[in-house]
Amino acid sequence: MNKTSLKEKIQAKKVTDYSYMILLFISFAFFTFFVIRPNVLTIFSLQEELGKLHILDTGYENVIKKIVDIQSFLEENRTDLYLLDEALPSLPQINKIVDDTQNSASASGVKINSMAISNVDLKDKTVEFTRKKISINMDGEANFLNSKDFINEMVDGRRLKIIKQLNFSQDIQGGTQSGALKLIMEIEGYYL
Repeated sequence: MNKTSLKEKIQAKKVTDYSYMILLFISFAFFTFFVIRPNVLTIFSLQEELGKLHILDTGYENVIKKIVDIQSFLEENRTDLYLLDEALPSLPQINKIVDDTQNSASASGVKINSMAISNVDLKDKTVEFTRKKISINMDGEANFLNSKDFINEMVDGRRLKIIKQLNFSQDIQGGTQSGALKLIMEIEGYYL
């Protein structure tokens, strides 16, 4: 084949149309694999990331709502927060719990014979927000109604106290005319 016949065949309309079609398909394939496909993959990965961010946003929104609820609760109860510190103080305040017990006993007519305090660590410097306890073992005398009044006074106090153990006994051998009972109590007071 010579050059002129080859030139004529290449310049023929059919060959030119096929050449353009082949170039078009090659460029389309190039754009499909190297331009469109990465963009489509980016769109799908961004859509997935958007879903994850939406879930994260919902979680943050719930946390913010809880913080706002706590803040509004604190605003509403700001005037009563000192009661919390009195109910569960940060220090043992042994003298205050002993004074409260003695004042409750004298107000209700209970005679205290002995009082012992245990389970107090005055050197504890750890900053943990767990409750620690003070145990008070008390021995006293009173009639039943005065004992009931004493228990009510102890429970109604501002400091958090629990009567862990309560024993009533009567002097069987001698007996008393006033109906006095021997009262043995174990009281637990709490602090942070």
